[in-house]
Amino acid sequence: MNNRIIYLLAVLTINVTAQVNIEKYRTPEDLRGIGGYLEISGTIQSGNAEKTEGALDARLDWKTAKTTTFFVFKSNHEWIDGDRLSSEGLLHIRNVIGLIENLSSEIFGQINYDKKILVDDRELIGAGLRFKILGFEKSDVTFGTSYMFEHEKYNLPNNWSHHKEVNVSRWSNYLSLFLEFGSHAHFGGVIYYQPVINTFTDFRILSENTLNVSLTQLLSLSLNSRFRYDSDPPDGIKKTDAKTDFGIVLKF
Repeated sequence: MNNRIIYLLAVLTINVTAQVNIEKYRTPEDLRGIGGYLEISGTIQSGNAEKTEGALDARLDWKTAKTTTFFVFKSNHEWIDGDRLSSEGLLHIRNVIGLIENLSSEIFGQINYDKKILVDDRELIGAGLRFKILGFEKSDVTFGTSYMFEHEKYNLPNNWSHHKEVNVSRWSNYLSLFLEFGSHAHFGGVIYYQPVINTFTDFRILSENTLNVSLTQLLSLSLNSRFRYDSDPPDGIKKTDAKTDFGIVLKF
């Protein structure tokens, strides 16, 4: 069934940690009904350090002619010397409604945590507009802008300078690009800019790019790169993170 796609991805990972990029989860505009995907990856390490890591990345869509509702789920677990740790989890819900040609409204909510950057709990809600700036047969450029209220709880000692709980209103903006080169390759890129509304010196930037090259109808190679910057991270956390993934994708 063409609308139901499962990706089983074996990934080689370098330097983990990234802010959530929802744009990469888009499904084709001509999809109608239910669709989605499932991505599974893992790492096994032995010797001086015994470590096993597994990740689950999934999406479920319900699409009609003018409305798209989707759910994104992410989970990352580690087993270190026999002890299981959950380092990252995410549930994101978004509803997109077409208003007029090339203009849509968006309403979204999210719950997540990320132990690697000391985030024990994050909840956010937001709403805004999405504009298709340029549209070609199989390529497009899109801009989105939204109001977003965010609550964060950090795993920090009481004497650290960064607040343990933060409530802020952010202006969330993104510019996304999707290009298809014939039937054998496609490129997707997005950059987010999210300042605090009353303090523009407090902002986050995320850039993520994906290149996929088909080898056969079922097999392809993928290259993913991510860059994340936080102007005001918790104590002990670096402002900049980078990540690169090389993968083999089996599609059926």
